[in-house]
This record gives sequence, structure tokens and C-alpha cells, in this order.
Amino acid sequence: MDSGLLSGMTDIHCHILPAVDDGVKNFNEAIQSLVWMKKNGVRRLFLTPHVMSDMSSNTKAFLTAQFAKFLLDIRINRVGDIPEMKIGAEYMLDPEFQNRKKEGLLTYADRRVLVETSYMLPPVGFNRILEELLEEGYSPVLAHPERYNYMQMGDYGYLKEQGILFQLNILSLTGAYGRTAGEKADLLLKEDFYNYAGTDFHHLVRHEKSFHAKTLSKNQRIAVKELIVNNDGLW
Repeated sequence: MDSGLLSGMTDIHCHILPAVDDGVKNFNEAIQSLVWMKKNGVRRLFLTPHVMSDMSSNTKAFLTAQFAKFLLDIRINRVGDIPEMKIGAEYMLDPEFQNRKKEGLLTYADRRVLVETSYMLPPVGFNRILEELLEEGYSPVLAHPERYNYMQMGDYGYLKEQGILFQLNILSLTGAYGRTAGEKADLLLKEDFYNYAGTDFHHLVRHEKSFHAKTLSKNQRIAVKELIVNNDGLW
């Protein structure tokens, strides 16, 4: 991928908080990942671990405590030259989500909240769940909409009309998630559907390989850079 694309980036979607989900598994792996991110230009990032029924321990209190412990371990080990961090979350819109709302959601600025669904099927009452978030003063940011197999352009258009914000996985444009996701990402980018862009970083080896798999076109690069600028407003 183009050198310098991530320069100065505030990454709003990554799984680098160690040992809480399917992202990095331990402190050393997390530090290696953060060093790589900084080397490639990322200056700030939100750690956004998965919150879903399959990971019932990932409550707001638990993730906040794990983040505080991670920062303490970084200071104790005198780790430097890594991006600045804040804690967030990526919420699966499943039956457990209502309980997570009751305890309070981990959000970006202006009560923007990162949400996702299954790739194959929408949750029961999907549109109503989003409507309730809007009514409660949240602004849902739908993670990687290009990866949802059940969505077509009419679905994306309806969600945008309702005020739902879209976050591109940059690596979708490289084919890292398959041809269909790549084609959808390119189309949604051309049609100006996206509001933000993120790496959705999980593991260094896979991410580094995918990051260098394909060079973006000039138009893609320009559009992604504009989205990365928008990310700063979430900090």
C-alpha cells in the first residue's frame, strides 16, 4: 500500500488491547503492534475490543480496567515511541447489546459509537436498534459495512438517510477480506458513503502482509486520506 497513507492518522478501529478478544494475545505482541503502527505513521488510536455475547466478560468496567492496567504496564516497562491511546469498543448488535447500553457505552467524541453485525445476517430488529441509539443521543458508526454480505446499495442508502455513519476498513480495498468486500468498498468509496476509515488491526503478521498486498489507486488514496482527516474529530 502507498507509503505515507497512514501518516498522522488517528486510527479509530483496532484490536490491540491484549488478551480480551480475537486480537493481540499478550503484552509483547501488543507493543510490537503499536511500534509498527507508529512506524507507519499512526499517531493516535482507539483500542476497540469486541463486545458481544460470546465475550460476556467484556463489560465497560472490565475493559476500562484492562486499559488502565495496559497503560501501567507500558509505563513500568518504559515503552516509548508508540501512538497515544484511548479506550473504545466495537459493539455487536446482538441480544447482549441491550445490557451493554444499560451499563453505558464506550464511545468516541460526541457519543459516536462503533457497532457491527454478523456478516451473513442482520440482527432481529436491526433498524429499530439503530433508531433507538439515535433517539438516545448516540451516533452509530457502522464498522466495515462493505463486509456485510446481506447488504446491497439500497440498504446502504437507507442507513445513510437515517443518519448512520460508515467506517471503511482500509484493507478491504486491498482484497484482504475477499473480492466482494473489495468491490463494495470501492463502490461505496466512489459514491461518498464513508465518513471514517480504520485499520481493524488484529494481528501484526496478517496485517503487515495485507497492508503491502496491493497499492491503492490515486483516487482511492485521495478519498481514504480525506476519511482519515475526519477521524481526528472523534478524538
